[in-house]
Amino acid sequence: MQTLGQKIRALRKARGMTQSELAQGVATASMISQIESDRTMPSAQLLEHIAARLGVDVSTFQRELAGSSEEAHTYRRAKQLAEQGQYDEAIRHFLSLSWPLHSQFRPELVFQDMADCYLKSGDYVQAARLYDGLVWAGFARGDLSSVVRGYYYGALARRRLQRDEEAMWYLERARQALAASGLQMPLGLKIDMTLARLYLQYGPMERAKALYEAILARDAEPMSTVDRAHVHHGFACSAAAVGDYECAITHGEHAVELHEAAGNRALAMRCRINLGAFLRLGGHAERALNHLLELEDKFSPRDDMLRVALDHELALTYQALGQLDSALRRVTQALRAAQIGPELLGQLHLLAAELSMALGDLDRAETELRALDRLISERRDVAPPGYLRWKAELVLRNGSTPDILELCERAVSSSRHTVPQRPWAPPERFWIFPRE
Repeated sequence: MQTLGQKIRALRKARGMTQSELAQGVATASMISQIESDRTMPSAQLLEHIAARLGVDVSTFQRELAGSSEEAHTYRRAKQLAEQGQYDEAIRHFLSLSWPLHSQFRPELVFQDMADCYLKSGDYVQAARLYDGLVWAGFARGDLSSVVRGYYYGALARRRLQRDEEAMWYLERARQALAASGLQMPLGLKIDMTLARLYLQYGPMERAKALYEAILARDAEPMSTVDRAHVHHGFACSAAAVGDYECAITHGEHAVELHEAAGNRALAMRCRINLGAFLRLGGHAERALNHLLELEDKFSPRDDMLRVALDHELALTYQALGQLDSALRRVTQALRAAQIGPELLGQLHLLAAELSMALGDLDRAETELRALDRLISERRDVAPPGYLRWKAELVLRNGSTPDILELCERAVSSSRHTVPQRPWAPPERFWIFPRE
């Protein structure tokens, strides 16, 4: 049986009318398009106008409307509640629809509407399931645009569930479906940027760099200044991770300029700190130091996280220049911050221990490594690279045989119970990524 929209479309085409001609004086061409694709139901008055324009009695459509007006009202009410931000109530209305759905509804649209409500209400498990339903319905109808949307938003739901590996798989499928469809969807840019960001976090870094480069090269889709800044920054970080430091410096500078042009001072500051890291890693330590010292008076007093990031990067830069006392002062200052994430805290303790040993302060080195031990006992996944090597160095310097034996046993135990590590690690640095 034809849906209401299909019947209106067939009658219109049989009379050689365009959607604009059918809509003239009573609606918009966009509204007629939505009605014909069953995205919305016309009011009784509009349906009478459409029937008159098509030269038929409104009773022609009664069979399609019979038994469906209440369902249509429920669906419209659910959409209205969703637009008002009452997602739980909207979901209750969606669930009250008769299943299987009446022929007036397109399943993929209902799946997406429900999934969007679940996503916005914080029920990411149900959102992921409904977006999977959108993918299934899109394949069933040969509607690849629905398939692309289902994969993309399904990836977002999985990111909220901290299932990033699955999210990457879904985004890759979204890219494949979009390429196969030949469609030009604005969603394409979001898909590529989200996937590139995940590659940047988890690897492979070569793929992240290539994808960021491809995004910058595309001209078909407009890109905001902020988005372009994020892409330049991602390109810079991925380039640095594969050792292309001059490329990283160039694109890091572009990111700073674009964020400044957009008035995003906080995001520009993050990129500036990372630019200091790119300069240091590229062999320009003196230039990096001057660049970073210029940033000290430009911080908001409330931005402790960026202050810690600056102190950390200055410590690494002083270390590269052989100014170990200055490096240790910066690490000590960073460790005084009230709130530091466990991964960065682990790196700071290890750097403090390394600098203390280089300066001959073995007591301070031991204190820092013990603090790191306590942190790792709670979160084994935050153990920084080189941790056991510096533990061994300290034990050997102290010459304690029992401690040496204990460390050997610990190393053997660690090899038996390997903690999953990030597939890549930025050289000597955990970069501060702008929000996207």
